[in-house]
Amino acid sequence: MNHSMNLIYGPRLVEEAVFHAQRDSQVSAEIQERRNHIYEIADIDERDRRFNELNRACFDRLGLGTVIEQTLQEQPLIGAHIERCFVVGATQAKEEGTELFVASDDVKNGHGRRTLRLLIRPESLLNEEELRTFLRHEWFHISDMLDPVFAYEPTLPTAEGGPTYDTLITNRYRVLWDVTIAGRMVQRGWCAATVGDQELNDFRHAFPMLDGECEELFKRFFDAAEPRHKELAGFAFDPRAAMDTLSNQAVAGTHCSLCRFPTHAFESAPANLGGEVLAAIKADFPDWTPIKGLCVQCADLYRGRQLSMAALKLLPGWNSCPTQN
Repeated sequence: MNHSMNLIYGPRLVEEAVFHAQRDSQVSAEIQERRNHIYEIADIDERDRRFNELNRACFDRLGLGTVIEQTLQEQPLIGAHIERCFVVGATQAKEEGTELFVASDDVKNGHGRRTLRLLIRPESLLNEEELRTFLRHEWFHISDMLDPVFAYEPTLPTAEGGPTYDTLITNRYRVLWDVTIAGRMVQRGWCAATVGDQELNDFRHAFPMLDGECEELFKRFFDAAEPRHKELAGFAFDPRAAMDTLSNQAVAGTHCSLCRFPTHAFESAPANLGGEVLAAIKADFPDWTPIKGLCVQCADLYRGRQLSMAALKLLPGWNSCPTQN
């Protein structure tokens, strides 16, 4: 274990982990005998202190923290930048995970007090194989957040589509980040190569608009040795704009180049809108070209505008109409 980081286990987690572990351990009788002696102590505070000492000694003897310490050593950035890691109990599997806390003065001076917290169920400490895979994944998240190459930012770009679209962007980013972590774990031999199949499935669900490009783009992230936060965030926000392999063609699920709202309904053939409609769009958006696409709503708006102008020209006195342009 890196001695620069203080690893602190919660007493409740230690006690419950020992309770689960001793049922299948040869030291169970010995532990129970030592407990019985502690129960004879009259002073409550002293009795609690002795119980905590016994539980921690048994915890270490049974090696219940070994996987945590071993997997932390695999990520040197964590040992170099984290002062303390609190390991505390979780009650449900969905609560398990890691959190990184940074003191306010750390933001200003670029160094200082960083604290890590691992929430884990006591029974999870008993399954070393699953625990090792889980922790390696979690520590990769933390290591990326500390890595200047990854250049993590705690906030993602605000979507013009509102809170619902913000949630969509966050979910896309989470899937992309997990894909890069799974890929690096496979590269290191830390998990089976078949994990890529599940990650590809998650990637397809997160980016249904990619269609035939999906597998090729998935590999770009899965095979990345040094992923970047900026690239992940950009792709999550707008796959069309972020990926040169998609050129500039409109892709369902991204933004309309005119109104900038997210849409799954793009005009199928913008170049065939007609000369007058295209000219009207260019007048409002000089940098726009048909290859950039536009949503059906914007296309209908400009089509409707041209139809209205055409109908207006048929009215008597059109030449003297003050709206003529």
